[in-house]
Amino acid sequence: MRITAVDTLSCDAGWRNYHFVKVSTDAGVTGWSEYDEGFGSPGVTAVIEQLSKTIVGQPFAGQNPFYADVYSRTRPAAGGVVAEGIGALENALLDAHAKQLGVPCHALLGGKVRDKLRVYWSHCPAWRINHPQYFKPAVTDLAGVKAMGAEARERGLTALKTNIFLFDDGPAHAWRPGFAAPFFPELNVDRRIIRNVRDNLEALRDGAGADMDILIDFNFNAKTEGYLKLLRAIADLDIFWVEIDSYNPAALAYIRNHSAHPISSCETLFGGRELLPFLTHQAVDVAIIDTVWNGVWQSMKMAELADIHEVNVAPHNFYGHLCTMMNAHFAAAVPNFRIMETDIDRLEWDDALFTHTPVYEDGHLIVPDRPGWGTDPVEDALRAHPPRTGGGLIAPRPKH
Repeated sequence: MRITAVDTLSCDAGWRNYHFVKVSTDAGVTGWSEYDEGFGSPGVTAVIEQLSKTIVGQPFAGQNPFYADVYSRTRPAAGGVVAEGIGALENALLDAHAKQLGVPCHALLGGKVRDKLRVYWSHCPAWRINHPQYFKPAVTDLAGVKAMGAEARERGLTALKTNIFLFDDGPAHAWRPGFAAPFFPELNVDRRIIRNVRDNLEALRDGAGADMDILIDFNFNAKTEGYLKLLRAIADLDIFWVEIDSYNPAALAYIRNHSAHPISSCETLFGGRELLPFLTHQAVDVAIIDTVWNGVWQSMKMAELADIHEVNVAPHNFYGHLCTMMNAHFAAAVPNFRIMETDIDRLEWDDALFTHTPVYEDGHLIVPDRPGWGTDPVEDALRAHPPRTGGGLIAPRPKH
C-alpha cells in the first residue's frame, strides 16, 4: 500500500472546529483520523502538512517504522503540537491499514478484550452552561443542574462528570482560571469557589439519585494548596474520582495521598516518557490518555506501561464522533480499562458529518466491528459547515 496524498479538512463545530486528516492510498482505501487545534494546540495542521511530505509517495511499512522515522526527524522539539501532528497521521494510517486488511482497528491493537464500554456523560452540565446557543435547554442555575442529573439517570447513564461553576452572581458560568477564564493566574481557591463546588455536586446528586457515579474535573484551576482545600471540602461526598491536571508528579502524589477520593490525571501528557514519572510516584489512581494527541498505537504503549504499575486507564474524549470511535477501539483492546469519557450533548448537525455514529445501550458504548475505525467523515457534509474563525481555548473570553 502506497500513500498517494495527505489532506486536512475542517468544519464548523459550534464553539470550535472539528479537524480531520485524510490519507489516500493506491490500495483503494482511505484512512481517516480526527485531531484538534482548539484545546490549546494551535498549529497542529501545519505540523501535519510538513510531516506528510515524508510519507506521500512512499509505501506504508507499518506503525512502528512510521513513528520511529518521524520522531527521529522531530526529536529536538518532541511533544506538544509536533506530537499531536504525528498522532493524527498515525491514527489515519492505522485506519487505512485496517481497511486494507478488512478488519476493525482493534484487531490490529491485539484484539478486543470487551464488546461494550462503560461511559460517563462528560461536561454535564458544562456544555449547556458554557454554550447554550448550541446545547439546550440552557442551564442557568442549580435547578437546571439538578434536572440534568435526573436526565442522565433517565437516559440510562450510570456516571457523569461535572466541572467548577459559579451560581451565586447571576446566571451560572464556568470558573476556569487555569485556562484564563477568568484571568487569575495565581489560581487561588477561596470559600466562594468551595461553596459553589459543593452546591453543584449536591444538586447533581439530588437529581441523579444514589446509584449515579459522579466525577468532577478540577482541570488546571488550582495549585497544590487549592486542590487540598477543595478535596477537604468534599471529602464527605460520594465521588467516583476527582480529575486534576498537573505537570508535577511529586505534587500530585502528595495531593493523592491526602485525598479521600481517587485521583485521575495525565490527559495532557505525551508518550511513556512523560507518563512514567506519574506512575513511579504513584500519583494517580487512573491515568487518562489522549489517543487523539498521542496516536492510538503510542497510547497502547502508555496503557501497557500503566498496567505494569497496576493503574487503569481512561480515554480523554471530548471531540467529534470519529474521535469517540477511535477511543472505543483503544478502550476495547486495553486490559486495564476503567471507564470512557463521552459527550452526550451534541450539535444538531453532528450526526450528519459521519457515516456512522456511536451506539449506546444502558450506559455503555457498543464497540464497532466495521473495518477501520468504523466511521468516516462525510466530505459533502463537512463542506456544508465551513470552519469558523477562532474558537476553542484561544477564543476571547467573556467578562464576568
